[in-house]
Amino acid sequence: MAPTSSDAVRETFLQYFRARNHTEIQGASVLAKDDPTLLFINSGMAAIKDYFTGVRTPPTPNLTNIQPCIRTIDIDDIGDRHHLSFFEMMGSWSIGEYWKDRAVELAYELLTDGFGFNPAQLYVTVHEGDEAMGIPFDEESASAWERVGMPRDHIVAQPTADNFWGPAGNSGPCGPCTEVFLDTGEEYGEAYRPGGEFDTERRYIEIWNAAVCMQYDKGLDGKLSPLPFRSIDTGSGLERITLALNGYDNVYQTDLLSPLVTATQDVLGELGDIQRHHRVIADHLRASVAIMAEGVVPGNEGAGYIPRRLLRRAATLALTRGLSTVDFSPVAEAAIDRLGGVYPHYRTRQDQVISGIRSELGEFEGALRRGLGRLDELLSTKPALTGADAYDLLSTFGLPEEIAREVAASRGAAMEESRYRADFEAARHTHQERSRGEARTETRILPSSILPASVLTLPATTFVGYDRMTERATVLALLGPSVTDGHLAVGGEADLIVDRTPLYGEGGGQVGDRGSFTGPSGAGSVEDTIVHSSGKHIHRVRVTEGTLSVGETITLATDDARRAASAANHSATHLLNAALRRVLGAHVRQAGSLVTPDRLRFDFTHPKPVSPDEMEEIERLVNNWVLDDLPRTTQVMTPAEAIAAGATSLEGESYPDDVRVVSFGGDPAAGFATTVSTELCGGTHVTHSGQLGLLRIVSQESVASGVRRITAYTRHAALEHTLEQGRTLATVAGIAQSSPRDVVEAVERLATRAAAKAAERKSGPTQVDTDAVSALTVGGVDLALAAVPPDQVGGLRGAASGLAKTADRVAVLWTDAEPSTMAVAVPARYQGVVNANTLLRGVLAVLGGKGGGNDTLAQGGGARRPDPDALGATLAGMLPPAS
Repeated sequence: MAPTSSDAVRETFLQYFRARNHTEIQGASVLAKDDPTLLFINSGMAAIKDYFTGVRTPPTPNLTNIQPCIRTIDIDDIGDRHHLSFFEMMGSWSIGEYWKDRAVELAYELLTDGFGFNPAQLYVTVHEGDEAMGIPFDEESASAWERVGMPRDHIVAQPTADNFWGPAGNSGPCGPCTEVFLDTGEEYGEAYRPGGEFDTERRYIEIWNAAVCMQYDKGLDGKLSPLPFRSIDTGSGLERITLALNGYDNVYQTDLLSPLVTATQDVLGELGDIQRHHRVIADHLRASVAIMAEGVVPGNEGAGYIPRRLLRRAATLALTRGLSTVDFSPVAEAAIDRLGGVYPHYRTRQDQVISGIRSELGEFEGALRRGLGRLDELLSTKPALTGADAYDLLSTFGLPEEIAREVAASRGAAMEESRYRADFEAARHTHQERSRGEARTETRILPSSILPASVLTLPATTFVGYDRMTERATVLALLGPSVTDGHLAVGGEADLIVDRTPLYGEGGGQVGDRGSFTGPSGAGSVEDTIVHSSGKHIHRVRVTEGTLSVGETITLATDDARRAASAANHSATHLLNAALRRVLGAHVRQAGSLVTPDRLRFDFTHPKPVSPDEMEEIERLVNNWVLDDLPRTTQVMTPAEAIAAGATSLEGESYPDDVRVVSFGGDPAAGFATTVSTELCGGTHVTHSGQLGLLRIVSQESVASGVRRITAYTRHAALEHTLEQGRTLATVAGIAQSSPRDVVEAVERLATRAAAKAAERKSGPTQVDTDAVSALTVGGVDLALAAVPPDQVGGLRGAASGLAKTADRVAVLWTDAEPSTMAVAVPARYQGVVNANTLLRGVLAVLGGKGGGNDTLAQGGGARRPDPDALGATLAGMLPPAS
């Protein structure tokens, strides 16, 4: 009997491939690790693409698993029959073993025998070829399908856009693919006819990419080159297979998503027919849960931007349906309940995830309402929503662009698409340019860059920098446009690979080392060091004299002072982490860090600001450990052994088979029985905590909902900060005419006096200097014009009324500031002749302000400060002429 529940589909798939000599491997986190080309794993093979390039060796050539994925490129399609932002990809792979024939055989057998699909309902696509890429029609795949029984008229040739997969990012393994589609019936459209259009949107739904034939490697320059070996990558969406096996209309009817849709309807109070916005909200909450369960907090950049975007989009849909407030906790709970059995960490972190969702939506709700209000204003005054308006609503209020467009369209606000899009992108570009600051322009190797085959086969670099600051090394490769025949001349820059190095490569939050090199034919500087995913240290070098050549033996030297400062700051993050957990609680988790020679930055989870008393206790605790001069010990063990021993690790981080475990304290022989900090860490550290000298916390701030950031100094930077604070304190004490010890009381006295004077000014009437009043007659009206001090704006109306009464003139007063506030008052003898509201509006229209009132008294602001000499001329055209 064919499986119908999603759990049965999972087991059927995995059991099928296990029985055919495929090793089941664990699905990876949805967060992309050590791959700057991706934020999230977006396909089954994205987490294991190093197997396809030969950078890593798989445990066995043939593999299978189920990989959770995040993909938001199709976000506008979410809510249709089968698009999702979070999905589970059932995959199988053959790394350098079987090829297209066997892949097709396995796919067809599982679909027809294992899952029980009717062969007559199956169609397949193959790559039609691409002359520009130099790739012919994929006859191999087409013939393989015919051999297993697929009729030729069910084999459809498709272009590169549809049937060439990858890479998973900007570069990497890729190749032509062959996909399987299910005919869902004539109620969804016309049947395919050979040579006609193949409808992959409604009637024919893709249920399996049966073979991505990995045979090319796309470089960063966009060129294709052969991979060292050919491989097969397959992927089948669990949700789509479950849909197809049950004959559902859409994936939201499956047991994976229907509980979430029901919970969404309950939250919105919209029981009955399921509508598209119910599906969208259910999808977005499920994806947000999957991401936030990995420790990601919604934010404005990086991985945090995606759950923020999804949650805000869902909240906007809810509020535009008339919901007074947004609480999606029941939907999140339904997602965790449904997937927690497969991904246990969803349940472990349930409270953290739901708290994070509530916090994000709570912060956003007010801004969203203001954004919708602003949209209402725009649509009431404009015939169309412009791209610049939409981007302003997005950047200022967080109102999703697609929602703004939907609201505008529902109100008949037409948009000319090409003009709208150009305006939106122009506004985005302007915003990015203002925000980006100076960017690096040089081209260089990144940790995930695809290296040339000749370099890829070189051994990983041996790092000796834990023990030595200098090392003799052999130049294995020089990469870059300035390299000619393996030589780099004076003034040139390139990426250097050697067999051994004392320079630390950027990782674990610690920046890479700088240093120098000397060789038989030249010398130069090392500007930066990173670690490629293949384990090779990449040194960015500049030749300052002579030349540098492949094959030479050179001496690499680390900048000792920078290394010592970085090591101290890295050790300080460990002690700070331990102190935060002791003072604030065990809920504190590291959420990121930056370690440079100048400072350390430590991000951690905590639901509220750290109080001054708590901050002082944390700083004091760390400095006590510094004064204790705790010894640092390092052990190498497996990650499991380290965690079992109580070591702290960074959530979501991937670790090699053997890890370094760094501890401070815990050396009974040296008199330190208690360990204060134990962490998995590959960075460099001081040998004793006393080498930090001093730790000074200089700031704390919020970087996202539930995430705080502390910035701190150690060593010389901490000393300079302390001395600067002392100088500042002495200066303030001098101004306050007190000693540094008594300066707080002195400043408080000064502040109390200043506050009392301000209150006295505010409570008393605005004073108009009679000597500063200009009395003039314009037309048939006597006027009194005067400026008042800026801090007396609160009594401006009363002062204008008083002046008008005592002088028996139309009074025009303004604050002597930019922007200026103005008041106009009309005495009894001019009432019915001069209108204060009309006069004020006329003047402010000239000066660039707005305001209003009644016939006898009006006030407004936001204007330029008037020129008294020109004001009379301005008023002349607004007052009745002399009789």
